[in-house]
Amino acid sequence: MEENIDQYIPGIRNIGLQEVSIRKKFIWFFLPLTVLFSILCLYYCHSMTLWLLLVASSFSLTVIILAIRYQFCILFGFFSLYNFQCLGNLHEVKCKENIRKDRRRVFEVLLISTVLTLSFSTGIHLLAKCLPPI
Repeated sequence: MEENIDQYIPGIRNIGLQEVSIRKKFIWFFLPLTVLFSILCLYYCHSMTLWLLLVASSFSLTVIILAIRYQFCILFGFFSLYNFQCLGNLHEVKCKENIRKDRRRVFEVLLISTVLTLSFSTGIHLLAKCLPPI
């Protein structure tokens, strides 16, 4: 039995293929930005500003990657929305149980993104501390 990948499933999927394609374009902004901040953090390991920029860019990148992987947008989930039609054609989730499932998924994605981001950013920071000064 083939599953329809273009329909709303509470707590599982809330964006269709057109929404996913938009998110794929954001990767081309956040990936180079994260790489740049990672490299800069290796050279300027004492800069808290750079580390915070690395955290912000890698968190954004992680959330976008998870949105593509799961076909689930955390903003749509938080605001009880979904879209499987044309871009901008949002539909509201009305069932309280479905809203609860979506919010649970939002929490899970945020938790996973936070753990991955802090692990990566802290790893870069610790690596920078171990490298000899240039």
